[in-house]
Formats: sequence, structure tokens, C-alpha cells
Amino acid sequence: MLLIFKMGSCGPGYRIFHFSIIKNLFIVMISVGKYISVLIMFLITGMNPIIYAQIKVGTGKTDITPPLGVPLEGYYVDRFATHIHDPLYARAMVIEDGNTSLVLVIVDIIDVAPKAFPAARSRIQNEFNIPASNIVISATHTHTGPVITEAYEKMLEAKIHDAVQLAFNTRQSAVIRSGIGHADGISFHRRFLMKDGTVKFNPGVMNPEIVRPMGPIDPDVGILYIESMDGNPIAMLVNFALHLDTIGGTEISADFPYFMGKLLNKLFGEDLMVFFGFGTCGNVNHIDVNNPERLKGYERAERVGHALAASVIREFPALEKNEITELKSGNQLLLLKTPEYTEEEYDMARINATKESDLEASTPEIREAMKILRVENRKGQPIEAEILTFGMDNVAIVALPGEIFVELGLEIKKRSPYKHTFILTLSNNSIGYIPNEEAFNRGAYEVEVSEIAKGEGEKMVNTSVELLKKMKK
Repeated sequence: MLLIFKMGSCGPGYRIFHFSIIKNLFIVMISVGKYISVLIMFLITGMNPIIYAQIKVGTGKTDITPPLGVPLEGYYVDRFATHIHDPLYARAMVIEDGNTSLVLVIVDIIDVAPKAFPAARSRIQNEFNIPASNIVISATHTHTGPVITEAYEKMLEAKIHDAVQLAFNTRQSAVIRSGIGHADGISFHRRFLMKDGTVKFNPGVMNPEIVRPMGPIDPDVGILYIESMDGNPIAMLVNFALHLDTIGGTEISADFPYFMGKLLNKLFGEDLMVFFGFGTCGNVNHIDVNNPERLKGYERAERVGHALAASVIREFPALEKNEITELKSGNQLLLLKTPEYTEEEYDMARINATKESDLEASTPEIREAMKILRVENRKGQPIEAEILTFGMDNVAIVALPGEIFVELGLEIKKRSPYKHTFILTLSNNSIGYIPNEEAFNRGAYEVEVSEIAKGEGEKMVNTSVELLKKMKK
């Protein structure tokens, strides 16, 4: 612990002692021990102690790239891996203050692995004696990763554990800095009001029927930078609200975070482990409908990744040191309601679900039918949504399950008592799209497949803000 004694009677200034007083106090420290000396200093000077935690951080990563030939996840058509453009990883970070440990794992796959994530989390909890509420395992949502099969999950559980073990093995004293960059021109709202009054999802580039986007984007680039006491880079978390679906095709890739990390490693050194945190972008992607010259595939991914890296570089000199007195955490398990349907609607859904589409994506009718049947299979059981929060001085991390609409994420940030608030979605549990109330009123793709009831997204916002306020007290 580092103790700094701040004047209670002289405002923000620090009292300068006469040398003889300091000498006598030093003798007292040696003779009666540090705790008695602290008490004597407090009584003599009337100062209030500020105790800064000695933060330690460790990182580790493991390769989770599947073999060629595996099916790839992300679309309504079958794809199989033909090449590996860049490897996929499970990256882990452990942050400690001497009393509390926080664990963050980010995995290059499309969604929460339903067996591997909870199994790995439980194993980490038991083996390292860390509460589950202090462990976050998140997916990046890459659309060029594998279908999550039972065999892949067994491997993934072990790889996540090993990444955390490596993080514990490499712990060292560290300094944490944070800031918010800005990136325009790479993310776009993907729901649009059309001239006929309907709302469409990705209606096509230069579509003359488009009136306007139905909502905003979040241009903030959250930056959490960690370095050793001698100034060597350890880790960087970059948090941004954009779908990882810029590439397509049949090559395995981590998408644009690969290019972002590659450039940051070139500038900061290979020892820097770069994490990408998937923000609230359930209705945000990379498609600019007003630009007919669309970049495709890796060209687009590289542009996005380099734009994010550039935002980090611009903001880097202004990053603020976090004076952490203690690591804080909060958690709440919500039971979200599902939509209510009549027996006639269930019967019609059973009919519509058997229909086939000759399109590359299923029709709205089929999608909604499949959603209704999933809700029916729940037999009235609510959807569990675990919300976790971490606090470090002026920085907070909110971990949410599902693909959260950007409006909900912006509301959390707006109401957060922390100066810098990062939101990591697809964390610990998979519950699908979480639209806001306005989107439920207008329909379209995300609403057609969402299994939560209208208003439950706002409930998640309110709970997140409540947890942040409790931590800040």
C-alpha cells in the first residue's frame, strides 16, 4: 500500500515538515513499527490518510483456432472454413489490489459458448478462489469463427482456463490509465425508416426509399491502458460499438480487431496484449448506405481496425492515470420477461416455421415463427440476465449479456457516475438481441428474433446504473 497524507485543515495542499520533525518520526517508525507510526503521524499532523492500492496485472492468451473444414457461424447459409487468415485467441487479464481480484476473458468467437463459458468460469472461481461476480468472459462476435459444437466447447473451456492461469503467472505491479477516443465514419445505424412508413434492417446501399436512420451510433472509443512500473506496455482494452461482420467468406479471422491489434503492436511493441471489447451495437454495423463505393472483405476490416488504432494513438497522450484505492464490483441477476402469445399464434408459428426460403436469409415470417416457438419451449420461464460491474477510480466496466441496442448503451453511459464507462456485451450468458422500446414498436429483424418482452432492455439499463451508483459511493 502507498500512503499519502493529505491535509485535513489546509485544503488540497500538503504540509512541509521541518527536518527535525521528519527525523524524529522516522526514528519512531523504525522503533515501534509502521502501524504505530502512521497513527502518530495522524495524531501529530491532523492529516487524513489516502491509501492507494498496489495494483498488479497479468495477461495470458491461448490459441483457439479450429481446424479447416469446420462450419462457420454468422449467416443463414452453410459455410465451411477453407483457410486461416489470422488465428483466434482467448485473451485473459487479471487485475488485483491485494484484496480483490478481477478476471476479464475475451474470446474470438461469435457468441457465448453455452457450456464452455459457465464451466470455465466455475473452474476459475474454484481454482483461484475468486467470486463468480468478479469474473467476466465475453465474446467478440466475429462472423468468421466456428460454429460452437460440443467438441469445440470442450477444447474452449480448457483454453480459457489456461489463458487465466497464464495471466496469474505473469502478474506484476502496474499503472492503469484510461480515456475516451473518438471514431467517425466506420460505424452506422442499420435500421432505417422507409418512405412507406416501415422500418427495414440493412435496406441496401443507395436505396432511394430510405428516409433516415432510426437511431444514433456511439462513436466513443474506450481505452484502458496498463503498463508496468517502469513504463513497459502490458495490456490495452479497446471498447467500441460495432458489429464484427466486415469480412464474410470462408476464411477464419478475428475480423477488424486483428488489424487494430496488429497496428498497435507495431507501435507499442509485441509485449502489449490488445483486447477488443464488443460494445452496445445490436443495431450498428459497418455499412454506409450513402456510399456506393463499398469496401469489401479484408480491405474494409483493415480500414476499420486502423481507424480504431488511430483513435487510440490520438488520445494516448491524454490518458489519465487511475489513482485506485480499491477495486470494486457489483452484480445483479435479472429475470427478464418473454413476450406473451395466444394458442392461435403458437399454432400459426408451427406452420410458418416449416416453410422454406430461397433467399440467402430467412424471411421475417420464418424468423418470427422460430422465435415464437423458442418462447413456447421456455414454458413461461424467464430469461436470466446477469449484470456485472467493475469500478477502478474514475473507470467502470459494465458486462451485459446479449446484443444490446446502442440507445441502451448510450443511456447507461449518460447516467453513469463514472467519468469513463466501458460496456462489454455478449458476456457470460447469451440471450440474443436486446432492443429498446421504440424498436419494439417498429419491428424489423432484431425484434423478429428477440425473445425478451418490450421494456426489458430499459430494465437492464436501470439496473446497470443502480450498480454503478452503489460502487461509486
